[in-house]
Amino acid sequence: MSNAFTVIPGDEGCPVVIHVPHSSRLIPPAIRADLMLTDEELAGELDEATDTATDEIALAALTHVRLRPTIVINQLSRLVIDPERFPDGDPAEAFGRGAVYTRTCSGAPLRAEPYPHRGELIDAYFRPYADAVTAAVENRLKVCGRAVVIDLHSYPEKPSAFEASAALRPPLCIGTDPRHTPGWLIDAARGAFASLGEISENTPYSGTYVPLRYYGTDGRVSSVMIELRRDTYLTDPRTAHYERTAQLGRNLAALIDAVNDRAADV
Repeated sequence: MSNAFTVIPGDEGCPVVIHVPHSSRLIPPAIRADLMLTDEELAGELDEATDTATDEIALAALTHVRLRPTIVINQLSRLVIDPERFPDGDPAEAFGRGAVYTRTCSGAPLRAEPYPHRGELIDAYFRPYADAVTAAVENRLKVCGRAVVIDLHSYPEKPSAFEASAALRPPLCIGTDPRHTPGWLIDAARGAFASLGEISENTPYSGTYVPLRYYGTDGRVSSVMIELRRDTYLTDPRTAHYERTAQLGRNLAALIDAVNDRAADV
């Protein structure tokens, strides 16, 4: 455990790593001081940017699974660092949304550009977090011979300014990678969350998280992104509906069990 992230070990035979990168609103005071927003503006930005209660959904799944997954939870807001971006050369840097954001969801200034402390945040928060997820995947490879990352997110009902507003926004978006998301994993995700109704693939968001050490080079690592539309389980941007969150925990547990069944058959 760290102040910046939490790793909850799972059962020995479970290859699943649940990755929860964006559920927190926490920003250390020293980092808050560099953000060019009033407290009211920051609260609104966090409402739009935070994947509220995705950590609660991951934890809710634990009471329903046959084998418990490893869970990695980022305990800091994505406004500190975004662990899902590439540390250097991420395409989102073009609009201020790389590993260290310099622009808000609306495109307004968030930090000075160029930001002089970017390297410090990468070294202090981005790399240790990436190392923790890499270590969790490495452990599953050593113990189980494979690792399956379930990358857990949510997104607002209405698009942010930097998004393509015409994209579909169904209750569930499944994100995939051509090298790391096999067809059976897509089918398992669709089956586990079928009760949500409409499900899209790679719209409005695409891709899924794989630690850089294994990206594109290790077929033993699979990954799928689960993007839940927030109005399906939140009563407001900061408050989860208990029964809906609990149901999503059961849906996630069904996906984890399907992965475990597949691992047992191979």
